[in-house]
Amino acid sequence: MKNITQLFIVFVLFFNFVATAQGVEELGKRNGFKDIKLASDVNQYEGLEYEKEIDDEKFGKLQIYIPKKEHYTSIGIIKIVDMEVRAYNGEVYEVQVIINKDPKMYGGLKKAFGPPKYSPVTNDYFWRADSLKLMYRSFGKNQLEMVYHSYVIDRKLKDEKKEEIDDIASDF
Repeated sequence: MKNITQLFIVFVLFFNFVATAQGVEELGKRNGFKDIKLASDVNQYEGLEYEKEIDDEKFGKLQIYIPKKEHYTSIGIIKIVDMEVRAYNGEVYEVQVIINKDPKMYGGLKKAFGPPKYSPVTNDYFWRADSLKLMYRSFGKNQLEMVYHSYVIDRKLKDEKKEEIDDIASDF
């Protein structure tokens, strides 16, 4: 009877760990920051407003959106200092969020998405799912930066450039 009780306790502890442990699957499921989904139409978000268009080496033109007043002001109790949403052809490509340094943020990210990987080349921590990457790094002395980056838009751009090359090659 004692062995059955011990086995039951081990099973309950293991099940509890598996049920509460999150991973990059959760990042892929969420696919963005708060309600902003990567590779979605940027115009569907009432909390964002167009700020400007910039020239980008990789994409050509990117549109920059910022939060409207009283939108996207915090992550739990942690205040958002700055936020920018970059769009390519009207689709959300990247979300950059700047917060003041707070160790609770790393704990929350780790709980939500599991332990991150570290890149010594870019000096950041990151989580990678099939469709996106979340980077977390120091930003200046007292702030942290989180960048949600869409691989879906990267693949679309690559396909567009391949089509352009194919068009040029077929025109000879």
